[in-house]
Amino acid sequence: MRNFGLIMLLALLLAGCSGNTRNGDALSAHHTAEKVKDGWSKMSKPLEIEVSGRTTAELEAIGSLAVWLDGMEDGKAVEFRFDGKVFKPSVPVMADSTASPLVCYPFLPSLHPADTVAVSHPLGEKLAGQIQSVTQTNDKTKITMKLEELTALLRLILKSDNISDVMQILEIQGDCVATAGFLIPLKGRLDGRRSDTDRVCSVLSDCLLNNGIPHDFNLIPTEDSGEIHITLKVNGKKLSVSTTLPPLRRGSITELRLQVSDGRLSLGSSWVDTRHPFEKQPVAATDSVKTGYFLQKDGTISPKLDENSLAWVIKTDGRHGKAVALDDNSTCNWFGKRSFRTGHVFETADGKLREGYFGQPQEEEDHIVFSPRIRYPGSCALGSDDGAALTQAILCNATGHDLKNFQDKRVLPSAYIPSLAEMARLAHHLEKYKDSLPSFFKIPEGTYATSCESGADTFYSIDMSGWFITAYNSKEHSDMKTRLFYLF
Repeated sequence: MRNFGLIMLLALLLAGCSGNTRNGDALSAHHTAEKVKDGWSKMSKPLEIEVSGRTTAELEAIGSLAVWLDGMEDGKAVEFRFDGKVFKPSVPVMADSTASPLVCYPFLPSLHPADTVAVSHPLGEKLAGQIQSVTQTNDKTKITMKLEELTALLRLILKSDNISDVMQILEIQGDCVATAGFLIPLKGRLDGRRSDTDRVCSVLSDCLLNNGIPHDFNLIPTEDSGEIHITLKVNGKKLSVSTTLPPLRRGSITELRLQVSDGRLSLGSSWVDTRHPFEKQPVAATDSVKTGYFLQKDGTISPKLDENSLAWVIKTDGRHGKAVALDDNSTCNWFGKRSFRTGHVFETADGKLREGYFGQPQEEEDHIVFSPRIRYPGSCALGSDDGAALTQAILCNATGHDLKNFQDKRVLPSAYIPSLAEMARLAHHLEKYKDSLPSFFKIPEGTYATSCESGADTFYSIDMSGWFITAYNSKEHSDMKTRLFYLF
């Protein structure tokens, strides 16, 4: 606004140069300055949209907005894209200080304020802009807006006491469950509801129940409480539970935590907030996961390594599989003499040799034969390839500090302590791919605990540097490293 001050000063000086110092001339000069100010402020300049009340992560997830302004070419909305600070148009858009654009998310091509769009499940996020302020500088017109949600969010968080449980279907049903209606995007109105849509399914299916990914349902808001019926299909078995939801008001989030235990579905804690953050909707599961991809901290899989990567995929059928943590677990000595119980005691393949080298033999008598290509019986330590089941047994038997310590450190509920066979296979896998390991993957070095018991008071460990296995480890003194595996 510095230029406006100069303009006013110039107008007053011009008025003063006439030699007339009467009050009427002073008032005339003031009117002249106001006209100059009004004309300057109505000059059209490049328009940008600033959004307040949202984090940068939210704005990056939003990505772009539909912006409509009177006089736009063809009378259609223009896409404004987030550049890290503000939203800027994909084609030049000029506006003055009187501009009052209509803004919505998501961007739809050829959108006009009068357009009505039929919507149904999955609704996804629907946002509308509310103007807060307009400022103008020498080179731009900036409009600050808030983005308000038009839907109510119902979030279900699932957890099972069985690490390997797979959920095939999640369905919700009730009078308050409405996802079909009519949206007028640029006017920010979500009207009507069709009664034939009181039953909807999560977009995520055939996924690990303990993967930590929330199941979100964007619903048409209601002002009345209502009963909801939730049905899960887990490992081919249907489980259900009912509860009453509070009014699902516009912009609110209602979170329910569900627990599967002993073959039953129960409702845990719940909470309601008046505003929910914007988050990208999870993508439906596909059969495209490959070895070498990365398990993320939110339970999703990504082909790229980034700051949210948690583990490296080493086995997959395209959808489910195993991943190994990128680094050692921060807790090593969590095994307790009484807590460490799986109910299974394993022998080695020959039932006699209880320690020795499993890679290239140093001495023939100290060599335990192991090859990833050999199928060993599940009753021996090198044939048990299911550390998740063994960890599950430990968790069922563990109590107190040992249990809490492990649960606090494992990041995702699908984490487990690998078996001896899994760690031995990992050693061969790392040797095979040693020239293409991800840069942030810390190669296991030294001795690691496994979830295989060798006796009432002992368990198997594996030296990943020296390729050495021993069964003579005391449960009471088990201060060694742990590298977690994850199911997905």
